[in-house]
Amino acid sequence: MSQIDIQYLFNKSRFPSGWRLLLVILYSPVGVLLVLLRLFVTLQLWLVASLLPDCNPLQTFLSYGISFAFGIIVKFDAESELRDKQSRIIIANNVSVLDHIAIHRATETLIPSLWELPAALSNALGLQEMDMGSKDILIANIKQFLATSTYGIAIQPEFGTTNSKVALLKFNSWPFSIETSVQPVAIKASRPEFVPVHVTSLASTWWTEVFWFMFVPYTIFTLKYLKIRRNSDHEALMREVERDIADALGLKTSSHTISDKTEYERRYRMEMILSNTRSNRSTSNSQVIHSIEIQRMVRQVSEVLPLVPHNVILRDLLKTRNVDVTIANILDGIVTYTPEPNPQTPSSVIPPSGSSNSAKDKIFGTSSFQEKKAKMIQEARERYIKKHGLTNC
Repeated sequence: MSQIDIQYLFNKSRFPSGWRLLLVILYSPVGVLLVLLRLFVTLQLWLVASLLPDCNPLQTFLSYGISFAFGIIVKFDAESELRDKQSRIIIANNVSVLDHIAIHRATETLIPSLWELPAALSNALGLQEMDMGSKDILIANIKQFLATSTYGIAIQPEFGTTNSKVALLKFNSWPFSIETSVQPVAIKASRPEFVPVHVTSLASTWWTEVFWFMFVPYTIFTLKYLKIRRNSDHEALMREVERDIADALGLKTSSHTISDKTEYERRYRMEMILSNTRSNRSTSNSQVIHSIEIQRMVRQVSEVLPLVPHNVILRDLLKTRNVDVTIANILDGIVTYTPEPNPQTPSSVIPPSGSSNSAKDKIFGTSSFQEKKAKMIQEARERYIKKHGLTNC
């Protein structure tokens, strides 16, 4: 397992540098029109799925419609193994936010999801709604689903995307405890050279990723079945499959997990916020002092509320300019956020940022979000009261 600097695993920019950026600019009018057309198609598909009863012809129609709406083309690698239906579990790497569409089209499997969608639309998207209160509950639901459905289940144990150029994120082991045999699938995604827009970029939201799927003419997903793997030791099975997929893609394995990506994204956002703040103001001494003061205030709030992300604290402090007011806003729920993982209690999986992240927190956390938040708020109140000598309040 290679010790690779985490920065090389992600694209910080969506676009290429140099003259190739001109290609994107020249294509932009066509891309905007394509987005509008595809948004209209998506709305129609949603209405059809909501109004008509679920049936195989409708699912087929929706599947092709969704592929057009997001510009998704699915192909198999020439050296792909045959699908081994002895295994109902598909394990794949993670290359984009819309992998589930390509995986479903190619493998007839579904990915567990929290989204509440019309049944036909959910199926066409390759999603299966499940209770994800904890890993144990999710595993039990997957086993029940496999026992009652003809579909298989696909899981992407990286739980986060990379640029697919250097290495994979380290796989999480729990998906390999569902069954003793799994079939690995290696996925690649590419876009036309004349519109060189990267499939992913660091710290982008899911809706931004979807926008660029609609903007480019098409995105080709190439899937490659690998030989089925069997092992009763799920940790060993995880390592074998991780190595097989990395080798098939010409990538390395790494020790970086989704929690490392989350932390790297947090730092990157903080740097961007501070950089934008500085660029929007003059560089006079008073502004430099102001920036230092804001950073000092961020540290003060973080000492009282260590689980609150720094970018959340900074954003509110830029409005209030007051440590006590920001702390009060956070404790009173005026400022909402997803708590940072407790550094003293390692977590097996930490979800990436964005609107889908809170869903993954519910899936892979050991306790619910509300329980963690309530406990964190109580601890923060006690620290705040003690710090300011408010014991009689």
